[in-house]
Amino acid sequence: MKIKLYFFGKSREITEREKELAKRIGFRAKIELIALPQAGITDAEKAKSEEAERLLKKIGSKDFVIALDEHGQEFDSVKFSRDLRKKLENHGKVIFVIGGAHGLGKGILNRANQKVSFGKMVWTRNLVRHMALEQIYRALEIAGGSNFHKA
Repeated sequence: MKIKLYFFGKSREITEREKELAKRIGFRAKIELIALPQAGITDAEKAKSEEAERLLKKIGSKDFVIALDEHGQEFDSVKFSRDLRKKLENHGKVIFVIGGAHGLGKGILNRANQKVSFGKMVWTRNLVRHMALEQIYRALEIAGGSNFHKA
């Protein structure tokens, strides 16, 4: 089982806590955190389009892609765990995508197999990356029968 988490930013933005979460996730699934450069332009639509092109070159046609998007489906932790486990069992690899400063471009949103939301509020990309890692870790622990998650 393999998980990739793509985000727009710099790898040096990955915190020590996120590195620790990735290490813990690694006991149940291989995980990669992959930084992609932001477009660096102020026009939001052009930036999202350019970033989408960059990311789409990295994703295979058969890859299962989950876009983290404020308009996506909301889960509780147990349902997210079941959903992620099924995706990993059926596809072997799941790719999570976090947008840059302006969010995700239409190209990525159209390519995504699923859109997941952490609520209606807008979060910074760094906070979303941290929350995604926390939830992936929690989901794998729940699926693995650990008592980590307290309902």
